[in-house]
Amino acid sequence: MVAIPLFFLVLGALACGMNIMAVGVLNFATKEAARKIQIGTIRGTSDSAVRTVICDYVSAIVPSCQTALMIYAASGPTFSAAAAATVVGTAFSPAGFSTGTAGDSVVLQVACNSPFGMSLTNTANFMLTATSVFQNEPQ
Repeated sequence: MVAIPLFFLVLGALACGMNIMAVGVLNFATKEAARKIQIGTIRGTSDSAVRTVICDYVSAIVPSCQTALMIYAASGPTFSAAAAATVVGTAFSPAGFSTGTAGDSVVLQVACNSPFGMSLTNTANFMLTATSVFQNEPQ
C-alpha cells in the first residue's frame, strides 16, 4: 500500500529535478550566447550562430537542438526600447532576431520544450525558458 505512492513520489521528484537541471543548463547556455553578442563576437539578424553556441551546451538534454530551440532577440537604444516577447504555442510573439550595434540594449530569450515529462495526465510539454538582458559593449 505504501509502495505505489512512494514510487510516484520518487518519479515526480526525479522529473522535477531533471527539469530544474535542464533550466540551469539552458540559463548558462543563454548567458554564454549573450556574452558573445555583448562583446561583438556574434552580431546580425540571423540566429544561427546563437543557436550553435546554445546547442553546444544543451544538445545532451534537448533532442534535435538545432530545430527545437526558439530564439528571440530584440535591441534598442535603451532597455525600455528592447521589448521582451512571450511564448505563444511553439513560437515567440512577436518573432524576430536583432542583436543591435555597439552600445545597444538587447534582450535575448531562448525557449524549448522539456524532454522530461511533468504530468501523467497532461500530454502538453513543459516549456523551458531563459532570458538575458544586457547592453552591447561599445566598439
